[in-house]
This record gives sequence, structure tokens and C-alpha cells, in this order.
Amino acid sequence: MADREPVELKLREQVVLKLRELILGGELAAGQRVAEIPISERLGVSRTPVRQALTILAQEGLLSAAGKRGYVVHAFSAKDILDAIEVRGILEGAAARLTAEAGPSPDLMQALEACLAEGEIIATQEHYGLDDDVRWVGVNGRFHKLIVEASANAALISALALNDKRPFASAQAVLGGDAPSRPIARRHHEVVLRAQAEHKRIVEALRLRQGTRLQSLMQEHARLAQANVALFRPA
Repeated sequence: MADREPVELKLREQVVLKLRELILGGELAAGQRVAEIPISERLGVSRTPVRQALTILAQEGLLSAAGKRGYVVHAFSAKDILDAIEVRGILEGAAARLTAEAGPSPDLMQALEACLAEGEIIATQEHYGLDDDVRWVGVNGRFHKLIVEASANAALISALALNDKRPFASAQAVLGGDAPSRPIARRHHEVVLRAQAEHKRIVEALRLRQGTRLQSLMQEHARLAQANVALFRPA
């Protein structure tokens, strides 16, 4: 059973990435009903990872419950997504500044360095693919969560949690590289490479306790997520 868990988790994340791509690209349109069986048949996977993925996407605000085990796609525009990501950048920037001003703990820096090390392995893959996207989702999510929670500011953490319920606002709402065209997939790899470089600058600013610079870096980092969204859903 223990050996199956990582495989099942990986499959679930692959389904999440693919469904995000289909929703953002409009192949699953606003108001369209989404159910386990049709999706499992379309993606060629069992119903369990689909069920889990649909629950995650509902939590992210992409879907809403509609009847027994069914969902509908929420209506949202590219501007809605970009606005929510901008708000995330502002809130994360404030949290990062507070963390820097208070002084990062050795445990925090060690955890962030571990994220950088894993991120470097992922970002520099010669043949970057969907499996690497799945790994990047975890690393990127941990990186952002570590910085935000280290601020120890309950109001900021709560505001971010609320904003994360908006479509594609969360730092973990990464789009997959299994795109319909290889140029887009290659471009997404470039985005991940740039994100990794920005993570390094963020950690360095935090180490030096440069609060104002760190706040600016976090807001600029959010703009990279906006650029990634624009690849799939132009304004």
C-alpha cells in the first residue's frame, strides 16, 4: 500500500494539471458540467484520481458542486485571474517583508535551501515534461508557504487563504507542460527556469534581511505567474 501512495499522488497531480489546462484554455467552458466518468474516459485514468482532482479544483474556485458527484466550471475572465495573482503578490510581498524584518530562523533558511536544491534539479532537466511539472507544483507551493507562514501574521495568512480560492490565484495553481503545442510546453519550461532564478534572489534577500527589496521581488515574482497564465488564456 505504501508503494502505491506516491504513484497515486503523482497521477492525481497530473490530472489536476491537465484539467487546469483544459479549463484555462476554454476546452472545458464556463457553465459546462464536469463529472468523474466522462473525465476519466477522456484522460484514460481511473475515477479515483479524477474524483480527487475535481475536489482540489473546487477548492481552488475553478469548479462548483452541482448534484451528486458533479461539478460545473466557474465563469471567469483572464482579468479576474490576473487581478487575483496581483493581489497574491502584494500579500506575499508584505508577508516576506515582515519575515525579513523579524529575522529568518535557521530552520526556515534550511527549508528554503532544500526547496532551491530540489527546484534546481527540476528546472534544469534536459527533457522537461509533465512529471517535472508535478514535482515543481510541490516545490513551488512549499517555497511560498514557508515564507508566508514565517511572517506569523494571522491576518495576512487568512487574507491569502481567501484569495487562493479565486481561479488560478494560488501559488500551487501551476499549469502543466503537457500543452497542445510543443512551443507552449517549451515556453512553460522557460517560465520554470526563470521562477527558480527568482526563488534564489528571494532567498538571498531574505538571508540579508532586505525587507523592502524582498517585498519588491515577491511582487515581481507574481508577475511571472501572470505571464504563464497569458500563454494559455490571452486577455
